[in-house]
Amino acid sequence: MIENKSNLLLRVGSLIDYEILYDIYMDDKNNRYLNFEITSKTNFKSLFNEILSNGILYILEINSKIISTCIITKKKRRTSHIAILGNLATSSDFKGKGYSYYFIELLIFSLKEEGIKRIELFVESDNFIALSFYLKLGFKIEGRLEKYFKRENEKDYIDEYIMAKIIK
Repeated sequence: MIENKSNLLLRVGSLIDYEILYDIYMDDKNNRYLNFEITSKTNFKSLFNEILSNGILYILEINSKIISTCIITKKKRRTSHIAILGNLATSSDFKGKGYSYYFIELLIFSLKEEGIKRIELFVESDNFIALSFYLKLGFKIEGRLEKYFKRENEKDYIDEYIMAKIIK
């Protein structure tokens, strides 16, 4: 696990992070489970702008090097107590070392401080590493959307789980 957390920084991402996040998002191990296909840097620019417009892009850094990223979208009006976590991706150099877990814990704490009571996310039914990860963080499977996800170069549709964590 993480030995020294003092050199970690949680911050909001922006367009200046585009180049580095492109490499993280286009990594085969990450991209397979994201809701967009591998594309060129040029084509990714408009997609990245769309990601930024959908919510707040958070980044976890160590010594100014991006480790992990995800987007948080907050609901409005009667559902203003809900946040949706999406597009979690971690640099291959930092996978399996506890950084993503710590990152999500920091985000949960921050969201709780902002009055969020429920965090939702979607995860493909064949993404066993993510399922185990989110269950370990206290998320529960609340439903299954059949044939919800289709990867460009795969024949079959994948079911998607709806998961949520109630913050107390």
